[in-house]
Order: sequence, then structure tokens, then C-alpha cells
Amino acid sequence: MKFIEQHQYDAPPAAVWSMLSDRGFREEVCRATGARQWDVDVSTDEGGGTIRVRRVIPARVSDAVKRFVGETVTIVQTEQWGPATPDGARTADLHLEVEGQPAAMTGAHSLAAQGGGTAFEVAGDLKVSIPLLGGKIEKEIAKAVSAGLAEEHKLGVRYLS
Repeated sequence: MKFIEQHQYDAPPAAVWSMLSDRGFREEVCRATGARQWDVDVSTDEGGGTIRVRRVIPARVSDAVKRFVGETVTIVQTEQWGPATPDGARTADLHLEVEGQPAAMTGAHSLAAQGGGTAFEVAGDLKVSIPLLGGKIEKEIAKAVSAGLAEEHKLGVRYLS
């Protein structure tokens, strides 16, 4: 299943990158999205870096899907960011997996200068490898990822103001 989510920030890409690579910001996103446990690892330099967030969250899915995944799910998100272009734009390879389940998303993050702000995009392919139920579960996961990104955006707007 194709997944695309876009958000705008009223700050330049360098400021958004600084926010996204701030361990404290990522931990605040974990708290705000209801994570019960989390581990944030940020390793960056001038050339980009790696951000890995592992969080245990309540399974906010239908009862039918919850029987399959349980009361909580562990999401591991890994972003491999490249260097900034002259205007501050950056891209990252993205891998998101549901630990212990046949569910993953691969794709990319991008930060692009747009006017005086930044366009932030997440695009990827979400795949649940379960016959008959995979498509239904993909839609539920996509809703959860979208809700998490909306909360991250809300916190990001506050962080950048």
C-alpha cells in the first residue's frame, strides 16, 4: 500500500532538521503519542546521520486486528539522513517495522525549502504479509502512522515557534 503524508513548517529546512535530530524532541513525540516505553538513538554529523526510534505503543486497531497483534505493538523506525543541499533540503531512507510481525514500511523522508518554510514529506510502501488480512491491517497501520505524524507536526510547530 502506498503511503504519503505531507506537512508544512514555518521554518527553514535547517531548523526543521535540527528539530528532527533533537533527541529531546523525539522523546517528546514518543510521550505525546502514548508510547509506554521508548528508546531514541541519534547519531548525526555534517553529512547527515542516523535516527532510530523504538517505541512500544498501545495497539489502536480494531478488535479483529488486535487479536493478531496483541495489546501493544513495538515500532522500530530507522532514518538514514543524507547531507543538506545548499538550500538546506535533505532526504532520508526510511524503514519502519512492527517488531515480531510481518509488517514494514520502506520509503523516504524529505525536507524541502518552500517559500520561507519547509515542506516535510513521508512517502513509502507499507506491506503486511498476511494472506487475506494484510490489506485490512495495512489500512489500520497507515491510520496509526498518520495520527503519529499529525501529533509530531503539532509538537514541531510549537518547538519551532
